[in-house]
Amino acid sequence: MSSSWVYPFIVIDGILQAADAPINGELKRSLANPWLASSVSFLLVTFLTIAAFSVQPTPLPTLGDLRRMKS
Repeated sequence: MSSSWVYPFIVIDGILQAADAPINGELKRSLANPWLASSVSFLLVTFLTIAAFSVQPTPLPTLGDLRRMKS
């Protein structure tokens, strides 16, 4: 299987990462509290990461799997 399907995701991720600073600046301006803006941004990213890992077709390795890995 070709790994070329990954490249569009890399490009999209780069675009989203470049847009992150202005979006966070606007969020800080809207909420008028930098700590609240940081918390909202952090919780959103945490929620999206948990959602992405919960719908992936293969499960994440368990601690037992990690312990059995050869170093």
